[in-house]
Amino acid sequence: MANVLIVGDGAIGLLFSHFLSAQHDITLLTRKPTLTTRFYQASNGKSHPIKAHLINHKELGHTAPFDLVLITVKAFQVQAAFKQIKPYLSRTCQIVISHNGMGNVDELNAQLLNTQGLAFLTTRLAGFKTTPYSVNHTGNGESVLGACNATASERLNELEQQFSYLPHFSVSDDIHSLRWQKLLVNIAINPLTAIHNVKNGQLRAPQFSTRIINLLNEACLVAKKQGVKIKLSEALDQAYSVMTATAENFSSMQQDISHNRESEIDAICGYVCEQGAKLGIKTPYNQAMLSMIKIKS
Repeated sequence: MANVLIVGDGAIGLLFSHFLSAQHDITLLTRKPTLTTRFYQASNGKSHPIKAHLINHKELGHTAPFDLVLITVKAFQVQAAFKQIKPYLSRTCQIVISHNGMGNVDELNAQLLNTQGLAFLTTRLAGFKTTPYSVNHTGNGESVLGACNATASERLNELEQQFSYLPHFSVSDDIHSLRWQKLLVNIAINPLTAIHNVKNGQLRAPQFSTRIINLLNEACLVAKKQGVKIKLSEALDQAYSVMTATAENFSSMQQDISHNRESEIDAICGYVCEQGAKLGIKTPYNQAMLSMIKIKS
């Protein structure tokens, strides 16, 4: 049983807290009131309290050093969150990040001791917040963990055991490629659902097909230049499969834009544009999505 800190009580943070609390002591770092219990509800099922000790940033110093930290905030919030918790990590702490899009790995590795591991957890667990303090669990997609530095690689078996209570969980020795695969799905779905204010399944309509193909083609070219070979046909199949499986869901970006929150567009289409510029690949379709979401947010 590990002393686990989960940073962020969004939908994914609460889902992880629920499942991992069956195996570990969970401390949940939140900016919301800590006296209000957090709740988990399976789709159309009963609501249950999540077994987690709730703290705010002022209380970090009163807790023991953490063995395992799971950062579940949005991509653009990761650096600030890590700066806040860094003084309270054990010298052999394992840090795991989980968010949409790319980025953060190199920046975090530069700040870690060589005894501290860094890993990334991709997930297709689906849920939404029904209130600020409760999550409704709507789908059990796979979750895959992979090492992002040598220390995490050496301790991957240990990490695998620590996360074993997550549904459909596995580990991978090529998390970078898996992150790209998820990025391609995000590129196909998130910005278009946010711009047109539609559910994921509505993107299967013919009027969206050309833009989806062009967005993914640009991203596949950038991935190939990075040494990640993903065929456009495979990226399209995966994107449309996710649209079908989550047809009645609103994407996280659609939710962010509809609630006037900052989105993760910089880590999604913005990443493709940034890498394309470095690699000499033009990315006008991803740039258009980036610009339109920036205007809306």
